[in-house]
Amino acid sequence: MLPITIIALGALIIFAISFGIYRFTNSVEKEKESMFNLTGNKERVIGMRDLEKLPPSLATYLKKVGITGKCSDCHAIFKQQGRIKTGRYKNWTNFTATQYMTADTPNFIWSARAYPLFIRDKSINGSGEVKVNIFGLIDIAKFDGEKTDKSALSRCLGELLFYPIGFLSDAITWEELSDGSLKTTVLVNNTMAEGIFFFNDEGLLYRFESKRYMGDSLEDFTGIAEDYQTLSGLFIPSKMKAIWNLKDGDFEYFNATIKEYKID
Repeated sequence: MLPITIIALGALIIFAISFGIYRFTNSVEKEKESMFNLTGNKERVIGMRDLEKLPPSLATYLKKVGITGKCSDCHAIFKQQGRIKTGRYKNWTNFTATQYMTADTPNFIWSARAYPLFIRDKSINGSGEVKVNIFGLIDIAKFDGEKTDKSALSRCLGELLFYPIGFLSDAITWEELSDGSLKTTVLVNNTMAEGIFFFNDEGLLYRFESKRYMGDSLEDFTGIAEDYQTLSGLFIPSKMKAIWNLKDGDFEYFNATIKEYKID
């Protein structure tokens, strides 16, 4: 009798996990379709005139990475592999993720699996939300509200390095600073985020600095983009590090590599 009970319990656990994965995947898919449908997809081609409103250094960069001739209102989908830390003294945890991005209005959804945790982070129309659950079944953390909105939009701004067509968005304004870096502000609905992009010696953007909320505390944040490669016709970074610049020292908590990339 005991073996049958164990088999039945095992089958029930497998079913529950399978259902949780399906529910999580289905929920993200619906959010993605809704986000992609916000602006439609007219496939208007980017021309040189689209770059005239930008600071010269940014226009030169965007020509170098190859956005001219590309669709201005398509969507980026890419898969990542990497590792993440939930605390300075915690161990690294491996994850896989899929990220979805739009350009006309900077939006993103990040769907990650770091078994047994499933994580969904998003900024859509200026509204941010982070959910963490176990195998898609039980939510163990959820973050939303004004601070999450600002932090999520800041993340979206910095990660436009991976979809630089988004730099053309009317929601973004630019100011070229005396050291050659670019101060930028993005305003989507009533949510605003700011940051500074830095160029390397090759004229490529590689660093993004901003302030983001770590819990309830507003902290300095740095994103480092590396290893430029040509992916779906765009010359973009394929690796990223995320670092909290805390008063007691830097805390690198995220690094990832793009494994697949496409534009729809």
